[in-house]
Amino acid sequence: MVQPDDFQRHYQETQAALEQRERDLTFLTRVGQELTATLDVQQVLDRLLQAVTETLGAEGSSVWLWEIDETGPLVCQAASHTGYQQKLVNLKVSPGQGVIGWVAQCKKSAIVPAPHQDSRFTPNIDSQIGFKTERILAVPLLVGDKGIGALEVVNKLAGNFNEHDLILVETLAASAAIAIENARLVEALREKTRELEQRNADLDAFAHTVAHDLKNPLGLILGTAMVLETDYQDLPEEMLVQHLGLIARNSRKANSLIEELLLLSELPSAEVYVEPLYMPSILHETQRRLSHLIQSYQAEMIVPEQWPEAVGYAPWVEEVWVNYISNALKYGGRPPRIELGAGEASNGYIRFWVKDNGIGLSPEEQARLFRPFTRFMHVRATGYGLGLSIVRRIIEKLGGKVGVESAGIPGLGSVFSFTLPKHKKTERR
Repeated sequence: MVQPDDFQRHYQETQAALEQRERDLTFLTRVGQELTATLDVQQVLDRLLQAVTETLGAEGSSVWLWEIDETGPLVCQAASHTGYQQKLVNLKVSPGQGVIGWVAQCKKSAIVPAPHQDSRFTPNIDSQIGFKTERILAVPLLVGDKGIGALEVVNKLAGNFNEHDLILVETLAASAAIAIENARLVEALREKTRELEQRNADLDAFAHTVAHDLKNPLGLILGTAMVLETDYQDLPEEMLVQHLGLIARNSRKANSLIEELLLLSELPSAEVYVEPLYMPSILHETQRRLSHLIQSYQAEMIVPEQWPEAVGYAPWVEEVWVNYISNALKYGGRPPRIELGAGEASNGYIRFWVKDNGIGLSPEEQARLFRPFTRFMHVRATGYGLGLSIVRRIIEKLGGKVGVESAGIPGLGSVFSFTLPKHKKTERR
């Protein structure tokens, strides 16, 4: 026979359980709505961490996501640890490293009441951020069968984490994982949209540049050819030679532009083996190609006898030198004085440079220089645009960077530079 006291106690326990379930459902509904109300990844993570930390009465929490896929590493993307957010965010662990790494890799939840006695725990993170982990609750973040990372809550302030806490966080993590994945997909779509918009802008500029650069030499070739076609019998030999020379020079210009366009179109998908560069040989061929310009401008060339050894793809590096030096010839002083050099840069790179004695470049011009197909219509009659766009893409493809320095003072000129990896071993890009 059920005693009144037992019945009353059972009724109160049932009522308390129902009230707790109602609170849980209200909490999960509210947080779920907050998570799906934004498509910003960081906002999703911040709202998730705030909710679990406050609801569980914990000292802190963090979200760790796979950097690329489940082969690792696992990266801390957000944290709510008071005073430790900046130290913890962007830290990385290997697959299976620590409790968080184990949970993410195995896709299983874990309650760890005594981390320092657990073989999965690693104290490395605590030592890096000056924190002491005493209790852990961690759950995987899953979208279907796909693991995207894990959520960790640490140091519950009132007792140990329990099964109720685990069920609550697992339920919330299921909604959070979908919200995170949706936000990441939207951000990826936005990035693709930005890329397409930039490509469309580049294509418009590309069409303008090609039309402009081809129109002049082809127009001269056509006009001269028409004169020869109708009047060649009446023209003196000296004038015939001049006209033929004009056709030849402008044909070379048109051919050079077409070759640059072909190179530019091949760069994104090209795969090359980089190897140690013998720079004297590359510069010798560069000067041979530019000999007519060097002689025409009566330029003074200062070239070092010794070069530090970098790695790259010689035909492409030759194109870089050709572009830099030809620009120095066109926009240098009169006569041009062109100095080449190289020296070690930071992080295992070599910096190569070309210095001219021209009028220099304003900060605004420097900022625009390496943008695709930029042309200085009013101050650079034949333009840097296409050539420097090729230079930038070549050097970035080879793992380096381009640069320009100029005081914008006549006579002091400009220094155009590029970096390449210092020679260590043969690489493939």
